Amino acid sequence: MMRKREPAAVFPAVLAVCTLLLHLLWTRGIYGTLSEDTCETELFRQMKVTPEIFREAEEFAGEYSCDPMEVLSVIMILERLEPADSFRLEYDTWVRAVEVLGKKREAAFDAMTDAYRAVFGGLECFPLTSEDAGGGSFYYENSFGEPRNYGGSRIHEGCDVFGEQPQRGIYPVLSVCDGYVEKIGWLPLGGYRIGIRSRDGGYFYYAHLDSYGREFQVGDTVRAGEILGLMGDTGYGEKGSRGKFPVHLHFGCYIRTAHQEELSVNSYPILQILEDQKR
Repeated sequence: MMRKREPAAVFPAVLAVCTLLLHLLWTRGIYGTLSEDTCETELFRQMKVTPEIFREAEEFAGEYSCDPMEVLSVIMILERLEPADSFRLEYDTWVRAVEVLGKKREAAFDAMTDAYRAVFGGLECFPLTSEDAGGGSFYYENSFGEPRNYGGSRIHEGCDVFGEQPQRGIYPVLSVCDGYVEKIGWLPLGGYRIGIRSRDGGYFYYAHLDSYGREFQVGDTVRAGEILGLMGDTGYGEKGSRGKFPVHLHFGCYIRTAHQEELSVNSYPILQILEDQKR
């Protein structure tokens, strides 16, 4: 006659099975939907990176001597690209996540890390200063993706920043990072604009300038904090058009992906992070 197994003998086996199932669920949750195309999804482009999450990634990377952009990628992957401000990354979770991603989705993980690096790598200063205009603050809202109609139906691919004083030509526009001039000159939509390619691969677009800081040429080196021009209201017409909208800076960010040479991503979190760092 068969004897019943003692509970003490059954428990370790059940625990082992449960542990294995939890591990499989955890790893599947990390990499199940992650691909190199993730960087092109609408959710990724919204850049749900808050100043608190960015600080968490930088502090964790500093404590454990790792790449802050890899840390940021792990946090965002674990949180399905929409983390809560209160999220805290544990070292054991970091180690397990990197191991799983390295084995199961290395190419996708590298692509996401490169994308976050292009957006947030090398940021040093807010793109506007009021020191030469007698002080004052700036205000902006998350308008990325809102409809626009000049030149045809389209979406807003950046964030507009306004100053307390509505006059053109008084607020210096600064480069947020080191890089080089990739594009410059007049565009019907952007007016006098300048595009800076950062050392980390991001393309930062500054539009509606009233004038330029110097006679920039394509390929010129630019340092973080350098004056690119003065905030204005140029654009929406033939060269030299002004006054079609309130004075402001249109600040945009674009990245290269596996399938797109120039993909817009939300620049609102960049402004929040730079403002937070300044405070």
